[in-house]
Amino acid sequence: MKSSHRLSTALALPLTAVMLSGCGLVGPETFEADEQSIEVDAGDTFELTLPANPSMGQDWSIVDPGPDRATVRQEGHREEDFGGDSGVDGGGDGTQTFTFEAVAAGTTKIKMSYCVLGVCPDGDDRTATGSPGNDPAYFIYTVTVR
Repeated sequence: MKSSHRLSTALALPLTAVMLSGCGLVGPETFEADEQSIEVDAGDTFELTLPANPSMGQDWSIVDPGPDRATVRQEGHREEDFGGDSGVDGGGDGTQTFTFEAVAAGTTKIKMSYCVLGVCPDGDDRTATGSPGNDPAYFIYTVTVR
């Protein structure tokens, strides 16, 4: 193979990967706990990946009635990864991931309940603005679908 063909091939592979990642073909876009303003395109799949430490009784759930299903729809069930750094399942930090599909243009809210040691928030006065800590709180994600 000529060196010019090898160079073309070597450049084409990374460029293809970059182009595919921009199209969402590599996987869903992932948002974390502190990213409470989310913008996605209609038809995209996206994830909320939230920190959870089972030894601290940390748990996340979607508060009813959930997001407007005409704008955003939850796909499947919550996925949990509690392996953490300790190598013992449930013994360290982990995550809970919620997957959604952006159905159509619009704006909706996803209200998440963050529970700690079995205590969950019980009123709208416990809405968090930062990252999850040691206190139960609601986290509200505003999703804009273009």
